[in-house]
Amino acid sequence: MKFSFFKKKTPEKKFEDTLKKYQEAAEQSPDDLRIRIKIAELYLEYGKKDKAVEEYLLAAKGYQDKNLPQIVVAIYNNIISIDPAQVDVYTKLAEIHLKNDFVGDCVAVLEKLANHYYKKDMKYEATQVLKKISEIDPDNKFFKIKVAKFYEDKKLSDSDAVAKGPKGKWELIDEKKVKKPVDEISPVSFFDLEAILKDSESINISIGSAEEETAAQGTSEAKLSPDDIFEELKASMEASPDHGSPEFHYNLGLAYQRSNQLEEAADEFQAALDGLENKVECCIKLAECSMALNRLDEAQDVIGKGLKLDSLTDEEKMDLIYHSGLIYKTKGDKKKALKVFKKIYETNKNFKRVIKEIRELS
Repeated sequence: MKFSFFKKKTPEKKFEDTLKKYQEAAEQSPDDLRIRIKIAELYLEYGKKDKAVEEYLLAAKGYQDKNLPQIVVAIYNNIISIDPAQVDVYTKLAEIHLKNDFVGDCVAVLEKLANHYYKKDMKYEATQVLKKISEIDPDNKFFKIKVAKFYEDKKLSDSDAVAKGPKGKWELIDEKKVKKPVDEISPVSFFDLEAILKDSESINISIGSAEEETAAQGTSEAKLSPDDIFEELKASMEASPDHGSPEFHYNLGLAYQRSNQLEEAADEFQAALDGLENKVECCIKLAECSMALNRLDEAQDVIGKGLKLDSLTDEEKMDLIYHSGLIYKTKGDKKKALKVFKKIYETNKNFKRVIKEIRELS
């Protein structure tokens, strides 16, 4: 029997009880920063934006301490989307990009900050951000054009770059703090389709039915574990689909995957799947994580679900089928894997990765 502390309670009582249990879970598992993210989402669900931002910032700091900048970037981007007035977050995000030599991403963040200042009629601050863009790479013609266009479009002048109030040091990014990371985290390379499938004919793929997630069990509210609490939050999120922030969960999943935290990545892709427009890509990412975790039946199941989606393009279908072949290969079923790859080759003989797989399996 499923235990739920949401039944027969007022919205405020539900919020208070759920928050209390999350906070207890955070105390029990202080290293599990996902609990902080769940607390932030709970605050968002109940319209407490400032508190949500505080929790996201705590989670970001924790991941920063663990030297997982890609996850920090995903969280910071989400904070800005929730509250564009978080100026410090723009700065921290720009510093991370600059530290990792992602200069283009750094400039994109600073441009957003300049726009924010301009909309608030803080023209001096906007010009100082533009100045920083120019200083990051003085010889970059593209950045020069970008800054000049901003001045032209917003009708800014040299007088706007002069502080109107008391003059003080205005520092956007402290270059002395921007140090190169010891270990560079490289993005994971994923398969890129090389041509569009010419024939929409598919192959029959045997997929087992998906296991339904079991409800958390408990004898009393006081004994709920963090996993039990996550199950309860999931139930509440299903009742409020907009609260799930599927794009944020997907981006967080990518960050986890690139940081080789595959369990967490799989959880985030699963949370994102139903609400995303691009379900195919999410299915593939989830399948890749399941394969890496040796959950091959789960990987095949999610690829099967992807193949059942409506309005699949030929390209999407081919990508899903290719991954199905990889799963069969990983399972050790070379015969089925070879059949899949040969089917793709019959459709597109220039598909180099399939050629490589066929040669390896033949």
